[in-house]
Amino acid sequence: MMRHLLKVLLVLLFSPCLLCLGGGVYIWGRHTLREQWGIGVGNNRWMPVGPEELGWDIHDRFYVGDHSAFFTRYWDARSSALWRVSRHGMRLVSFFDGIVLDLSSAEGVWFGVLSKPVEVGRSDERIHQIIRSVDGGESWEVRGMLPDWGELLAVSPREVWALSSWMLVVSTDGGQTFSPVTLAGKPDFLRDRLVPGPNGTVWLLGPSGLFRLSDQGRTWTYEPMPEAELQAGDGGVLAGRVGEWLAIRRDAPGEEWRPITDQPHYVRSLTVSGDTVRVLSFPSDPFKDGGHTWYHHSEDGGRTWEHVDTGLFKVAIHGLEWGMGAEIRGRLFGHVPGGMFTPR
Repeated sequence: MMRHLLKVLLVLLFSPCLLCLGGGVYIWGRHTLREQWGIGVGNNRWMPVGPEELGWDIHDRFYVGDHSAFFTRYWDARSSALWRVSRHGMRLVSFFDGIVLDLSSAEGVWFGVLSKPVEVGRSDERIHQIIRSVDGGESWEVRGMLPDWGELLAVSPREVWALSSWMLVVSTDGGQTFSPVTLAGKPDFLRDRLVPGPNGTVWLLGPSGLFRLSDQGRTWTYEPMPEAELQAGDGGVLAGRVGEWLAIRRDAPGEEWRPITDQPHYVRSLTVSGDTVRVLSFPSDPFKDGGHTWYHHSEDGGRTWEHVDTGLFKVAIHGLEWGMGAEIRGRLFGHVPGGMFTPR
């Protein structure tokens, strides 16, 4: 009798109906708690940005700078919208005849790459314009052209770098003209990344190692780093995979790699402010480990870490406090310097 009762209980416990009901309760409870309490991320709490808007798909990409933050949305290959996010919520600031592919800011000035179809020629042929805003995204002007799509890095209002799949270029006139930068060795432009180095320098890092560039690319050094798979950097700190661990290391003689986590993740981005280190990572196998972005936070230069599964799919961070991201349904969460987001 007891054995029969136990079998009945097991069947009921693992029945599809109860599993669906339990999953629904979990999702509802998590959603409700996040609406009220936000997401605890390091030294701040990310709250919902403005009212929930049903029917929004996940946003295209987020960008944060020293003084402002944006996200983009596009519906086809010919148009896109730019939304500005502040502590009061979000609002549409610009609509483009083209696709915004990348944004980067320096000293409050924003630069972007706008991809547009050519008026005459093949249907898949496109031009890539450099656009600039000096008023926080309220208005934009076309500056120059890129020969190919490029990842942008603004170092100052006049010095702007771009990296494409086959070349590295730099502008010293605020994006009007670009000059190629030639590097010896074997840079892998398909997998390399442009990141800010210390004291206004630029780093190009990736599987081949680290290029340190200064003086608008006229001076540079190269260091292979076979012990690490470099994936990100900021302000004098490198991040990547070292053996079984994600780890960071300050770029100075005698510095050792400090482990972050042994999870099978890639480093998406890194921000450093003094001893505060903030890292975003994502699983190398989303089907096995989930597709959420993880947040790793250290207040002692990487000696100890706090780890948070944000539950967000697209996330961006900057400096000590900036952060924003979206759930898969499109719900926005974030934090700005000086306070939490509040509905408008």
